[in-house]
Amino acid sequence: MRAPICISNRPWSRGRRFYGCSQLEENMCNFFHWYDKEEDNGVVEDLKDDLEMLQIKIRKFEIENKELKELVKSLKAKSVKRRNKAVFYKLAFFTSWIVYVLVKFGL
Repeated sequence: MRAPICISNRPWSRGRRFYGCSQLEENMCNFFHWYDKEEDNGVVEDLKDDLEMLQIKIRKFEIENKELKELVKSLKAKSVKRRNKAVFYKLAFFTSWIVYVLVKFGL
């Protein structure tokens, strides 16, 4: 019996050709042998290129994430300063109001 040449669709070997028994899927025969060498496989090179591009994108996202975290930290600090300033003005107003009432009514 001749083994047909098949093409792998597994993620780790997508596109590689292999000899596989026609009854391989029915688990009646275990014959399997790679038809091509891994180095001859253009799909592997494409996947390596894709991996390199994804690693570059990951690095860009990491840098962007770091910048965004620094921006959030800065905005939080500004928010705290504004809140403290608002509390100060409220206290100043309240204190001046108390002084006014004390002076007005001679207490």
